[in-house]
Amino acid sequence: MKKLIFILLLFNSLASYSQTKYYTTNGKNRLTEAEIKEKVSEREIEIEKTYGQKLFASLTIDETETKKDSIISKVIFKFTKERQNKLFNYGPLSEFKNKEFPKFNLNTLTYGKIDLEKLKGKPTLINFWYMKCAPCIEEMPVLNKIKEKYKNDCNFVAITYEKKEDVAKFLKKYTFNFKHLIDSKGFIDELGVKEYPMNLFLDKNGILRYVKGGIPYESKKGEEPKMSDGTEFIEIIKKLK
Repeated sequence: MKKLIFILLLFNSLASYSQTKYYTTNGKNRLTEAEIKEKVSEREIEIEKTYGQKLFASLTIDETETKKDSIISKVIFKFTKERQNKLFNYGPLSEFKNKEFPKFNLNTLTYGKIDLEKLKGKPTLINFWYMKCAPCIEEMPVLNKIKEKYKNDCNFVAITYEKKEDVAKFLKKYTFNFKHLIDSKGFIDELGVKEYPMNLFLDKNGILRYVKGGIPYESKKGEEPKMSDGTEFIEIIKKLK
């Protein structure tokens, strides 16, 4: 009898801790793996009809939230000309997520050096860019507006491998009002940043909470995609304040 009771208790315990895996495309919907695969097929058909070319979709797991009865992964669609080996891919810097950001001590454009400790106390947006990156340049006006609005609540830092003289010359042509850390190839290689632009969000304790690419584009059916006003980034800053 005791053995039977033990087995029943063990079964109930396992059942209570079982978690269902879901995927979300907008933070609100909940899709099973079968449903998200169906969405992938639908998006491929939609893209071909709209733009007249065959592109293949894959999914990048942007962030994962664990709840008592479920694991919810937010996914982002990525389109390529060739079919990817895997449908689901983990986003860049995933091994650093929810941990203290790697320590650094990098040269600034104007004076001295700056390290991670100097950024603690406020959330931090770190933008990785380089001078010949057209998407990097395109999002700078939007980043400037976000910085102007939240400059008292958040640190805004830009990191590049470019040399001091080259960055100074670039900034005479383009306005980019972040604090600039330059000549940082060693640190960038250590992180494994290979996609640009890349935007990271640290909380006030220096913990890496969000890894994003460039500011998302918005598209309406039949219209060319255009860069959004940065609402997604603003919401992250508000959440981390």
